[in-house]
Amino acid sequence: MKILMVYPHYPSTFWSFRYAMKFINRKASFPPLGLLTVAAMLPGTWEKRLIDMNVHPLTDEDLGWADYVFISAMSIQRQSAREVIEQASGRRVYGYRVPQGRFTLQDLWALDIIAEEGI
Repeated sequence: MKILMVYPHYPSTFWSFRYAMKFINRKASFPPLGLLTVAAMLPGTWEKRLIDMNVHPLTDEDLGWADYVFISAMSIQRQSAREVIEQASGRRVYGYRVPQGRFTLQDLWALDIIAEEGI
């Protein structure tokens, strides 16, 4: 089994620290610890690769290698995550899931994002 784990790109914002990274000789500010934890829980016989799109672009060759693609993202990475899913599946993304699996009054902010994304 070949598992490709993809961590989407962060847009350039104050919180991405994109321009500060060169001062501390780093390429990314937030390592994909969730994906690395999942990788450690998978069977040792499975082949695993990690693509952090903040360091290395995702290619069709990467996707062609994989049997399955795992993705982990935060809301700020939603555009890149959507593009990864569309590239991997060859289909347009039409929906999102909120973390708890259902909308409550506290999740109404997501409707604005869905509208922004044209979904």
